[in-house]
Amino acid sequence: MFFEVVVCALIGIVAVLAILGLRRKKYSRFVPDNKHSVFQVLLDAIDSILFVTSGKKNALHLYIVKYFTEKSKKFRQQPLFTHWLCGVRWVIIHKGEAVKELLKEKRIIEKSDFYDFFKPYAGTGIFTCDISQWKERKKLLAPCFQSSMLKGYLTVMNEHAQKLVEFLHEETGKEFTCVESPISLCTLDIVCESILGLKIGALQSEAEEYVSSLHRLLELAMTRIWKFWLWPDFTCHRTNDYKEALQHLRITHGFSRSIVKERKLKYMNEEMGDDSRRPKCLLDILLKLHIEDKVLDEEGVRQEVDTFIVGGHDTVTVAVKWALYLIGLYPEVQERIHQELDSVLGADSKGPLSVGDLNELKYLECVLKECNRLYPPVPLFARKVSEETSICGHTIPKRTTVVVTPFLVHRDEDVFPDPEKFDPERFLPENSAHIPECAYIPFAAGPRNCIGRVFGEMEVKLLVCHILRNFSLRSLDSRDQVLPVAKITLQSSEPARIKFRRRKQ
Repeated sequence: MFFEVVVCALIGIVAVLAILGLRRKKYSRFVPDNKHSVFQVLLDAIDSILFVTSGKKNALHLYIVKYFTEKSKKFRQQPLFTHWLCGVRWVIIHKGEAVKELLKEKRIIEKSDFYDFFKPYAGTGIFTCDISQWKERKKLLAPCFQSSMLKGYLTVMNEHAQKLVEFLHEETGKEFTCVESPISLCTLDIVCESILGLKIGALQSEAEEYVSSLHRLLELAMTRIWKFWLWPDFTCHRTNDYKEALQHLRITHGFSRSIVKERKLKYMNEEMGDDSRRPKCLLDILLKLHIEDKVLDEEGVRQEVDTFIVGGHDTVTVAVKWALYLIGLYPEVQERIHQELDSVLGADSKGPLSVGDLNELKYLECVLKECNRLYPPVPLFARKVSEETSICGHTIPKRTTVVVTPFLVHRDEDVFPDPEKFDPERFLPENSAHIPECAYIPFAAGPRNCIGRVFGEMEVKLLVCHILRNFSLRSLDSRDQVLPVAKITLQSSEPARIKFRRRKQ
């Protein structure tokens, strides 16, 4: 009996592999693929499982970068290629010309089904919602990110940037500082006060429990995408990871609920007047939808708050961290930045920065763009094809998941020669004019691009500027020691250890 069961199981496995292999062979006629032997799917799965269960730190996320970098080199002459995960086909876009064609397709703005894995953690906000809801929310929330509003946020950014500088002054006596935590708390302060209208004092109160829980939740969601055996809720909800996620959710949801309740109380208690109930920040707009328009319940408000906290501080934190790390590795670049800062801003190291000041810092702009090229805050993003379409002459069947990889797009040797070299001069006006459209997409791109992208870019530049006005940096670890790992944002395999020294004006 046992022998018969084993034989039947083996026959079933072979049959499934044969079907998957035939599907793969058929599909490879349209999109470049690896050799499509019947057992290739199984071999790929075994390879990935062995690597990600090896027990190495960040093994899964290191593997993602390693695997797709190797495949990108193999298909260097093609704008896209196929990746199969448990029989599910993904089309990987790693060339700017394919990104451009993808973004022209109005039918490909639905986010991939894999974003559903983030809904328990980030909610059904503008980041994860469907097309109809996204269009409605974007129209309502876009005014918060108009240029007139962005200039008003500068006061908040300058205030918290100066507090970060004061914190870093206390770090100058140490051998090194791991910068991610203080930067993360600072950016959390900025997004909560400017976008949500509340001062929380994260940097002073050390709200690291919330930040740590948030990062861990996003990591667990990303892990689930690649561990295909966790796709069904039935298996996922029986794992230790899921139990851990519930503990972190209590912390993150408690934090966002407290923000909503505090701002709601203030909103309800304001005196009526000509301008008293006019929305003053994004959270006020959400509360108006909840209290006055009755189109959003309090839980929906909380979910949007979670969305903007995630998007508003994590990408900025990552961008600032990588920028400081790279600047600390290249003294000649840092010296040129210091010269520009002194020329534009003078000897004052504490005064607030204006939009005009930031716009004058041309070389710093080139440096930050090169940092984002090498280490894009958003390493990949996915879309779902609602109808059969064509990209660069390749037929993409309906319901295919298309994954755009800025990390790989930015390493296209035809656009960026010697792509691993750190060279800010790539983005000088005379050189950047030759960079094709969509070959540089550090914060994603397309109709469902980040609604707060300009806000984030301004914040990154302002924070880096404040820090470099006051300090000289020296990164202690080389780039082959601090490796990029693909999570929701592009994290580092090891903490970025940086030595801060006060500048001598």
